Amino acid sequence: MERYLLDSNIFIQSEHNLPQDIFEGFWRELGSLLEMGTAVLHQTVADELKRKQDPLANWIEGLSGIKTMAPSEETLEKYLEVCSWADGQGYDSRALREFKAESRADAWLCAEALASDLTLVTYETASNSIRKVKIPNVCAGMGIRCINGFDFMRVQGFRF
Repeated sequence: MERYLLDSNIFIQSEHNLPQDIFEGFWRELGSLLEMGTAVLHQTVADELKRKQDPLANWIEGLSGIKTMAPSEETLEKYLEVCSWADGQGYDSRALREFKAESRADAWLCAEALASDLTLVTYETASNSIRKVKIPNVCAGMGIRCINGFDFMRVQGFRF
């Protein structure tokens, strides 16, 4: 069974564009996938949502049986590889600092996907800009499976 690691923006952009009171089916399906473990909530994403006092943190806590995935020792090794890869790509120093910031999930998500053989799901799109390290660029450069949120919904058969 393929498992999917969800970027913070899957929750945040979905909250803005697919409100729970209108798209109940989306939220029900997403919650079910999180409860089954098909979709994975990484600790850095949960922390990011809590830090921003996002109402979705409460929604997630209301789901039964959700366990956040904490970074493992192997993830730390992959995190260093991901950061080293980013360092060698010509990004400006501000972009690298932002990507590696402890409060940001992006580098950790790429590392976890690599360490745990997960497919990373994000609404981010690749970019040639040196001003921001984008998840799809890291995934392409490091051989990590990455799909966008709509492809995730298609693969999982979302209908609403």
